[in-house]
Amino acid sequence: MSATTAPPLAAGEATTAASAVVEREEEEQKVTEETEGAAGEVEADDTTDVSEEDTVIAPEVVAEEVPPSGQDLRPHAEQAHEQARQAAAKRVRQSAALPPGLRERLAATERFTQMLVHGLVKESELINLDARARQQLGTRFTLDKERSPQAGVLMHPRGIYRKSANYTVTADDNGLLFLATAAVTFTLPTKANGLAFRFVQSADANLVISGSSDIIALNNAAANSVTFGTAGQKIGSQVLVECIYTNTATLKWLVTNIGATTPTVA
Repeated sequence: MSATTAPPLAAGEATTAASAVVEREEEEQKVTEETEGAAGEVEADDTTDVSEEDTVIAPEVVAEEVPPSGQDLRPHAEQAHEQARQAAAKRVRQSAALPPGLRERLAATERFTQMLVHGLVKESELINLDARARQQLGTRFTLDKERSPQAGVLMHPRGIYRKSANYTVTADDNGLLFLATAAVTFTLPTKANGLAFRFVQSADANLVISGSSDIIALNNAAANSVTFGTAGQKIGSQVLVECIYTNTATLKWLVTNIGATTPTVA
């Protein structure tokens, strides 16, 4: 069997393609000379006000040989032209001849950032992620380790735990409603921004929220405990407890009485 070969270009077609390559080379040489002249003028005068629009970018078109198959060279030439343009633009931006400040402004145009607006996010890749950040992200993002993206919405808690004995709350309880069915003291966990809990007393018994000089409630910004034990006002006692920053470095527990019963703050 004989090998199949592509038909060669006709004499007129080959001449036309070769002429186009020569013309591109001449045009490139002319623009390059103009660019070098402009750069020399900038070096001679450091006070020249060069704007981004005035910056000359020299295209460097890489001419390719005309293939015997008669392949269209235009896509290759355009790609080479774009690569050369980008390279020339980079050299211009890095040129020491540019006035102060312009080099930085031009370099800034190459910077970009990515912004997520919705979807699944890995907690391990987020910086300074805490309970409050989870709450704020929860309406648009799903965190890979989050038990409930709406954990902080305590008026619609993610779960209800019934307790009839004293209990030490943990950070993993974030977003839960605790329903006391007897006299119960709830000891708050280590403070972390955004942790939030809801406590309700359903029995005619005391409900105690215990901290460590870090509770804000009823005219006291450093309370140790809040006790709902007023006779005739125990059933239905209810509070929201949330950990917040009171300044840039101090976390405290904010206790909000939403049951309209009378507490004792100590």
